[in-house]
Amino acid sequence: MKRLAVILAPLWLAACVTPPPPPPLPAPEPTPTPEPVVYVEHLPSEVDAVLAYGARVRNLTAAELARELAALAGEPSGPDTTLKRALVLSRMHGNGELARAIGLLDALGKSTEEVAAPFKPLAAVLQAQFNERRKLEDQADRLAQQVKDEQRRADEANAKVEALKKIESTLPARPSAPATK
Repeated sequence: MKRLAVILAPLWLAACVTPPPPPPLPAPEPTPTPEPVVYVEHLPSEVDAVLAYGARVRNLTAAELARELAALAGEPSGPDTTLKRALVLSRMHGNGELARAIGLLDALGKSTEEVAAPFKPLAAVLQAQFNERRKLEDQADRLAQQVKDEQRRADEANAKVEALKKIESTLPARPSAPATK
């Protein structure tokens, strides 16, 4: 029995011990609150209206462009009307129309009026583009003139060659040289 008591004593003592507390549960992560969705209605600005106008006039004929320019003359003067005039002038292929468009854009870019501020970046981009186009057109004109000059010189040279051939054909035949012994 003593043996039994020796075996049961540790078991009995083990039963008296309180079990260790369970490990603490990790703190629950806070659920992220979704960002509020903000719907912003994009209202077309005055610049958007000018861009839409530019897209519209891009495919107009020369007569339609002239009518459009006349209609713009009746509109109240403002930076949007100035940009519209510049866009129409840039599409016309008359003498100095592109230069007039560049002048309008330059004046708009230098304007100190507060209403012109939203239009200045667009005016600067268009002015740079029109200046580049004017340079390319001037270069094309110079190259076309060079081609004309070279063609004229080639025609003159051909005319001289033909004249020399005519002269040569009218000359008497050259006597052959006597054979030497």
